[in-house]
Amino acid sequence: MTDSLILPAAAMVIFTSAAIYGFGFLNAEISHWRSFWKTLPVAIMALFVAVFGGWLLTLALALSAIGDYLLSRDEDKFTIGLVSFLSAHLIYIWLFWELIEVASFSWGQGAMVAYTVIYGAYLWPRAGEHRIPVLAYIIVITIMVASALMLPTGYMLVVLGSFSFAVSDSVLALEMFVITKKETRVALSKVVWVTYIAAQGLLVIGLHEISQ
Repeated sequence: MTDSLILPAAAMVIFTSAAIYGFGFLNAEISHWRSFWKTLPVAIMALFVAVFGGWLLTLALALSAIGDYLLSRDEDKFTIGLVSFLSAHLIYIWLFWELIEVASFSWGQGAMVAYTVIYGAYLWPRAGEHRIPVLAYIIVITIMVASALMLPTGYMLVVLGSFSFAVSDSVLALEMFVITKKETRVALSKVVWVTYIAAQGLLVIGLHEISQ
């Protein structure tokens, strides 16, 4: 299969597997099938990038897939799953900094920091025993978005992917620690899944060529 066929074929499989999880298993009871379908889309992204030799991006995606699996299991896997995602974001930050030509601080980073402080303060009393890992994760995702905002204009997909990740994680925190009404949580979980898959996809498209 030529390179021109690998990309659309991989995209189709990723979209299909993400849709199967989103429509069939997103709010199902914990099971091995639910974990399988949740983990599969990003695992395929990791395999796709590995074919083209982007080892750092492959590692970030592999850690994300592991995080997907862990967060699909019992609540006692939450912290280690969060650490897996945190590690993936640190790699994304590494990749961003390899592309930054001039480090700068603008209103965009300032707005992101302000949002982090306000939202972190809001979540702190609500996250319970998870407040420390949640706070650490919020700080890292903020650094990730702030770093993306320093990228040259040609990397707009990467910037959009970073923002999509921040939206996904913000909504996930609401779903997990704030909202109690079942119908609302079901709706929020759909937002989380769509923005998360979009984030990973945008980052893969924006980064895989330059991470080899």
